Amino acid sequence: MTLATFKHVKISAIETVVPEKEICIYDEVEYYGGSVKKIDRMRKMVGFYKRHVADNETTPADLAYDAAKNLISDINLDKNSIDALIFVVQQPDVINPSTAYFIHDKLGLSDDCIATDINQGCAGWVFGLYMASQMIESGTHKKILLLNGDTPSVGIDPSNRNAAPIFGDGGTATLLEYSENEIVSQFAIDTKSYGFEAIVSPFSGTRFRCDISKDEDFEFLAKTRNEKIMNPEGKEVPLLGGYMNGLAVFDFTIKVVPETIKKLLEYSKLTREQIPYLCLHQANKQIIQAVGSGAEFDLEKVPYQAFENYGNNTMCSIPTTIGLLPKDAPKKNLLCCGFGNGLISAAAILNLENTFISDIKNFRKPEYVVSREQYVNTWRDKISGKISLSGGGGNRQDERTILLGSYGFVGPSQNNNYTQK
Repeated sequence: MTLATFKHVKISAIETVVPEKEICIYDEVEYYGGSVKKIDRMRKMVGFYKRHVADNETTPADLAYDAAKNLISDINLDKNSIDALIFVVQQPDVINPSTAYFIHDKLGLSDDCIATDINQGCAGWVFGLYMASQMIESGTHKKILLLNGDTPSVGIDPSNRNAAPIFGDGGTATLLEYSENEIVSQFAIDTKSYGFEAIVSPFSGTRFRCDISKDEDFEFLAKTRNEKIMNPEGKEVPLLGGYMNGLAVFDFTIKVVPETIKKLLEYSKLTREQIPYLCLHQANKQIIQAVGSGAEFDLEKVPYQAFENYGNNTMCSIPTTIGLLPKDAPKKNLLCCGFGNGLISAAAILNLENTFISDIKNFRKPEYVVSREQYVNTWRDKISGKISLSGGGGNRQDERTILLGSYGFVGPSQNNNYTQK
């Protein structure tokens, strides 16, 4: 287990956005045999109620970008003061380059601001804080914009009652900066890589090589795309979908995560009485309360309202939980813990006394988002040279045109307002 203390990192602001579309479990009574009583039982036991879901055109980057725009506006942040952008994501817009460069351009950040992606799941917010805090504490960076975004609900069959009622979508932006005054944060990160395959998308990367331009690969996909496998629980699951070993994940969550929290408390020399809230990843009500009890916390200190109202929005669930805390609630020594694919358990004790924490806001779809057909047509035109490669956020259009033109990338059209991911 990695244990670390940082003394000069201030979390200045946290913004969270969720898609406007809300689905209530009571509107899905047809999936429960028309029984409201059955829904009532599921709500009491698991915490199902409402979730906010994105449409098929919205990506995690879009959600994170909107959260970042809100943060910049709400605290009147000088964009040129940001010297690093970190985007934590598990579903990037493209495999290469890092989607952070796309967001960097759309936000119009300085050339002096570095940008990169970090691939993480449900522990992604705490893990991102840990990485950004190292960068600031080392003295190499003064102000870092940490972004998180995820759309786990997209593509789930609504009749799949094991997954559909659970997942919601979201985006967050967190500003961290160097503080001359001492502000202590402490972290514990436990990496259990033996569970790498416990939650995995086995057919999503280069380990599963499939070139649809080749007839044999296309035929293979045609044969296997609808193939379903009977799992040990007696349920049919798509072969080419994501995989989760529910028993292994539950065992990890119940045994490892509470121990991470206990070790962090021991390391910090704080008592449970000094922790106002245990803000956990919002997997579901059962798991939240099981982890809270395992870590020996009174359950009134372990909120699960974020799951009830927004669903499990993975790496955004802890900022969502923080955004729902009472405005006058104590924010010093908040203990936050994310856990999930890897397997990883990441906990932090944070001082958010002087942090701007926004209300949960509805996502506003950026103007650059277009349909899949428009996206393909745009790239047809870019590849053929009918329109130029273009960016959207900064004041560097002339520089961009000169630079790309010198390498032969700018086509005959100068319609630089035709922007696209």
